Amino acid sequence: MLPGAFGALPADAQSHLLSSGRVGRWTRGELLFHPEDRAETLFLMLRGSVRLYRLGASAREVTLDVHGPGDLLGASALIPGGHYGMYAEAMDDTEALLLGQDALGRATRSAPALGVALTEQMTRQTRGVQERLSGLVFLEVSQRLALALLSLAEREGEWSGSGTLALRDRVSHQDLAHVVGSTRETITKLLGDFRTRGLLDLGYRRIILTDRAGLERAAREPMR
Repeated sequence: MLPGAFGALPADAQSHLLSSGRVGRWTRGELLFHPEDRAETLFLMLRGSVRLYRLGASAREVTLDVHGPGDLLGASALIPGGHYGMYAEAMDDTEALLLGQDALGRATRSAPALGVALTEQMTRQTRGVQERLSGLVFLEVSQRLALALLSLAEREGEWSGSGTLALRDRVSHQDLAHVVGSTRETITKLLGDFRTRGLLDLGYRRIILTDRAGLERAAREPMR
């Protein structure tokens, strides 16, 4: 079954989509595409996470967004003649379904539900970018970190809040800094503050969430 919104498609539509592309695999740190690459392939994330970034002043990496299973990368491929215009870096072991422009066109014509799912997913991601930009402007780093941890918890499934939840994904402080839009040093300090307040516990690239209600409060209100 495909992840995200595509998992709600009828089984035949999912099979048709899978047969229209090929699966690519990358390890942590590998690039899926470069800014100057011609945008000829749409990537449907199947597993892992990918960071989109550009190089700013003094070659500083500026993270634009982080995507996981069910998300689409390289939407520029939907418009012929374009380039990706950014880097896409695997943050861990990653798999994606690669769909060329011609194959994608044939698939959507044969299964119109695919076109609807693509539109819905792109709309959802556009809204996510808007919320991320809003958060960068209006929320403190501690609030954004709490929201990021709660979002990671959602990927794990059910968490009643009356216990602990160990995140299965190995998440480094730098990974969280990319997601939150901050620095590794700031994230390390805040994670220590969160642990002191009893919101989580830490191991080597492992995070155990211990207080869901506390994290939700930290997402609503800046830490004092």
